Amino acid sequence: MTRLKRGDEIPRPKPWRVLPHSTEAARGWAELERQALDALDRAWVDLTAEPRSVRNPARQHRLKAMLGSVKVGSVELEQWQYEVTSSGRLWYAIADRE
Repeated sequence: MTRLKRGDEIPRPKPWRVLPHSTEAARGWAELERQALDALDRAWVDLTAEPRSVRNPARQHRLKAMLGSVKVGSVELEQWQYEVTSSGRLWYAIADRE
């Protein structure tokens, strides 16, 4: 249990780490920050709270067929998409922690 005092930042209880897989992904994130900061913040909260959520399948869903998984290193991971804006999408892979 973490001891907090006034002014301390409260961490998420069950945080997920979000790491860009490439320089292009990092640039895309920065562009979304510039263009749609509020929408990107909502996406961050949704992704780090429930990366497999299907409550809003038009906005957040697992990709299908060959895009449904991606190999990162030697590990096959589920690949999902989150619609941040009407033209801005985040593709992400979920690596469960053990």
